[in-house]
Amino acid sequence: MNYSDAYKQIMKSRGYTQRELAAVIGIAQGSLSCSLKDGNPTLSTASKYLGPLGYKLALVPVGSRLPDGSHVLDCQ
Repeated sequence: MNYSDAYKQIMKSRGYTQRELAAVIGIAQGSLSCSLKDGNPTLSTASKYLGPLGYKLALVPVGSRLPDGSHVLDCQ
C-alpha cells in the first residue's frame, strides 16, 4: 500500500474530510491535497500529517508482528 492510499483510508476511518483535517493540522486544504497526489512526503511532513489521526511513524524489522490497525507502506 502506498502512503496516499493508507492516509486516505485512515482519514476516512477517523471521519475526516480533507478540509477538516487540513484545518486541524493547520495547513491549507490544497497543501494536503497536493501531498496526497504526490504520494511521497518527507518523513517530517508525514509525521505532522499523521499525528492528528492518532498515528506515528515507526521503523520495524521486516517480518515483525504489528498491532491491529497498523499500515505497512511500500516505499519503492
